[in-house]
Amino acid sequence: MKFIDIIRTCLRNLTKRKIRTLLTVSGVLIGTSAVIVMLSLRVGMNIQITKMLSEWADLTLIHVYNWGRWDADDDIVPPDLDDSIVKSFMSMDNVMSATPFYTNFQSGFQIAVYTADGWVLMYTPFIGVYMDELENFGFRLTEGRFKQEGDPPTTILMGPFAGDYLQSYIYENEYLWSEWGYDEETDTWDILSMPIDDYFKEELRIIPLTMGEWWQADLSVIGSKTAPNLEYDEELNLVGILEASPTDWEARNGIFIDISYMAGLIKAYNELNPDNRYEEFNGVYNNVRVRVDDMNNVPAVEAEIKAMGFQTSSFNEMRENMMQQIGTIQMLLAAVAAVSLLVATMNITNTMIMAIIERTKEIGIMKVLGCDIGKIRLMFLGEAALIGFLGGAAGVLFSYGLSFIINNFFGQALMGMFMHSGGDEKISISIIPPYLVLLGLAGATIIGMLAGLYPAQRSIKISALSAIAHE
Repeated sequence: MKFIDIIRTCLRNLTKRKIRTLLTVSGVLIGTSAVIVMLSLRVGMNIQITKMLSEWADLTLIHVYNWGRWDADDDIVPPDLDDSIVKSFMSMDNVMSATPFYTNFQSGFQIAVYTADGWVLMYTPFIGVYMDELENFGFRLTEGRFKQEGDPPTTILMGPFAGDYLQSYIYENEYLWSEWGYDEETDTWDILSMPIDDYFKEELRIIPLTMGEWWQADLSVIGSKTAPNLEYDEELNLVGILEASPTDWEARNGIFIDISYMAGLIKAYNELNPDNRYEEFNGVYNNVRVRVDDMNNVPAVEAEIKAMGFQTSSFNEMRENMMQQIGTIQMLLAAVAAVSLLVATMNITNTMIMAIIERTKEIGIMKVLGCDIGKIRLMFLGEAALIGFLGGAAGVLFSYGLSFIINNFFGQALMGMFMHSGGDEKISISIIPPYLVLLGLAGATIIGMLAGLYPAQRSIKISALSAIAHE
């Protein structure tokens, strides 16, 4: 008996008992589709969570803090988070860049950024960084360029909404505000127009302020030829305007400046205000950011930094925590799917045992005619494998239908359970990649063969004479 003859025999035998075959195939269909859909949900939700978190922040970014250890051994004492440690971060494998983020004061209070025609930028935070490293952090510019070699220490980058509130240093109680508008589609407030449209056209200057009573900054010293701070008055070199997402507050509203120049400004302020001194920079940072080349390498870099005694946080860590929560739920659902497959396996075994009982005489005749024992076993194994394959193929098709329903009717609601996301946008949280199709077909076929092992082995142990005499 040739192999093709065995296949034909298997198909003919299965079609003789259509109802029994259909019910057995249906059991495999349910188990296979349940497993595929569970795995497709994990694939889809992983993609959606990564996508949403990527819109909020950079998943390759690690925040490093030096607040002392509470979750490590007592003998681990972290070193000072200074420039030498930042350089050691840069030398780690898979690290693209590292820089401190020092944000201790705002324009209009201790230090003022002002325009030559009479306006001070108020409530605009200074962000001290390694200016040469910003481009490596994935920041983009709407116009201009990043700092280059040869640029003066006064070189700055501004966020698109830096300077949305201006106060006159010439006329008392005169202000300019940005215009805000509400976007119903995104359910957010955003700036529609700025007091100054193009800061590249302005002469921007910086100066430490003197303080009056009750820590009130004296703006009248700006531009005064007799002011005690006149020697510190410098022109800023604005080279670029940053592009920033709505969630990146610093990049949207801040003035990025070299941290060494920023430390000099604080020192100059303290010289002018010995009775109202500000905490000077001592070379130790509270917050350093490290950018990794790929989000999959973030856990390894975080572990290396934590081993040094520092605390870290990252959005990639948040993504992994969310996936763990989803994975726990899916494990429970997968257990249900596994039970379905177990039941389907038992049904295939039962179906094949019934087939052997009904075809005992046929088995005896094949043995008397000299049919190879292995071919008889293979015939029953083939029938069981074929049931598994047909159930797997039907399960794959059914999985695509379930996936369509989930994505079109339940995707947003399910993602909202983990991301608290709103809106009516359709979200595909069930994605069936090609390997899941192959896994479903191969798995169902193998399960069918395993389920047919016992009945097939039983078929070859039947005595030929007793089989012929069987009614």
